[in-house]
Amino acid sequence: MTLTDTFNDVLGTLNTYIWYVAFVLLIGAGLYFTFKLRGLQILRIGETSRLSLSGVREGDSKESVSSFEAFCIGLGTRVGVGNISSVAMAIVVGGPGAIFWMWVFAIIGAASSFVESTLSQLFKERKGDGQFHGGPAYYVQKGLGSRPLAIVLAFLIALMTGVGFCASQASLSVEALASTFVFDNNTLVFGVLFTLVTALVIFGGMKRIATFSSKVVPVMALAWILLGSVAIAINIDGLGNAISMIFTYAFGLEQVAGGLLGAVIMTGLKRGVFSNESGLGTIANIAGTADVKHPVKQGMIQSFGTLVDTLVVCTFTALVVLCAFDDYDSILATGLSNTPLVEMVLSDAIGHVGSILLSMFLLFFAFTSLIGNYAISETNVRFISDRRVTITAMRIVVIATVFTASLIGADASILISDTIMAAAGAVNIACVLMLSGLAFQAYADWRRQRDQGVEDPEFHRDVLDDPKGITEWE
Repeated sequence: MTLTDTFNDVLGTLNTYIWYVAFVLLIGAGLYFTFKLRGLQILRIGETSRLSLSGVREGDSKESVSSFEAFCIGLGTRVGVGNISSVAMAIVVGGPGAIFWMWVFAIIGAASSFVESTLSQLFKERKGDGQFHGGPAYYVQKGLGSRPLAIVLAFLIALMTGVGFCASQASLSVEALASTFVFDNNTLVFGVLFTLVTALVIFGGMKRIATFSSKVVPVMALAWILLGSVAIAINIDGLGNAISMIFTYAFGLEQVAGGLLGAVIMTGLKRGVFSNESGLGTIANIAGTADVKHPVKQGMIQSFGTLVDTLVVCTFTALVVLCAFDDYDSILATGLSNTPLVEMVLSDAIGHVGSILLSMFLLFFAFTSLIGNYAISETNVRFISDRRVTITAMRIVVIATVFTASLIGADASILISDTIMAAAGAVNIACVLMLSGLAFQAYADWRRQRDQGVEDPEFHRDVLDDPKGITEWE
């Protein structure tokens, strides 16, 4: 056994046990938030969707990040390679029933996303770049009064997003391009190009990231849904069977008898959280950058983003795969998983052009996710130190990570980031639980104003029982 194998085995075991803790906290908190908010994420979906799509042109005339731009950055972070490769992985590892549990956890997680995003808005700060920054580190330090715990969370999230997530997104996209467009030194060429474009965007600062995301993310998400619709239409005879497999394998007697139901549920949770990131604190960092009149607005918008990511984008990927097979055994018989499985299905449906289109989608999805993750990393580094030299050093590290990951495999970085993701999520959601009363009070203020006919409610911190630590809502 090599040193790498030993490292992966040890980290894999640690990953499993950390996820047990994260499972209890993420699901328990999500159910509690859903109860306290009276099912806001579903029963108020008309309102959350309107808020998410309003103000499309608002950002053009603002130096700060608009609410819509923050929504697009958050959606860009969520809608990435995970919406393709992770869905295929969930089907292979946990069976088609894992998709059902991804849906369930997305609905539960949408409530957590609302609470953590609202808290991020409440405790946000304006930094040296003139932009707002917020997130777990901010509400832990200002709300719970613990600077050491805040620094630990900031470091974990910065490491997870700036190194782990960025490395995996870069390597997967470059590998997909290299396998589709074959020529000498293609990996190096694509790696250099990907790195240069990344550097151009991130050295432009948060506003350039916001502008880029608001233009690219909606187009790419709709384009993937369109391509998925074409593949599903070609295999339309299998649509009914695909839907049946999802529910059959979610509750099937075979899974219960074989002791596999727990594995199916855990796979659905892991892949769902990896895709929509609810409760991890990452989207809360994005929510804190928005310049809005009321913190609840970003809470509702990011809650809707969770549902779009999993119930819409991930579902299309799942149906693309499942419509092409008669049963779970035939999927396993291919010996494929992740991106190669989706590539095979698309190639069978629409020919080699399917592989080319998939590579292009992976490129754009990886890049928008990478940019969003960089934005999260910058916010957390600025919390630790807002000095220009620190931010420049961080940008160089991210760019170096992207280039290096483009040339090597990303298995180790994915495992590391997955472990850190569980640890950061467990700590974050525990802190969110302790501060959640403030988010509930802010939501009550929003509802009160909306019921009085106020179209765009405005927030003042005095409506809270204890506004200690809240500085931007005077």
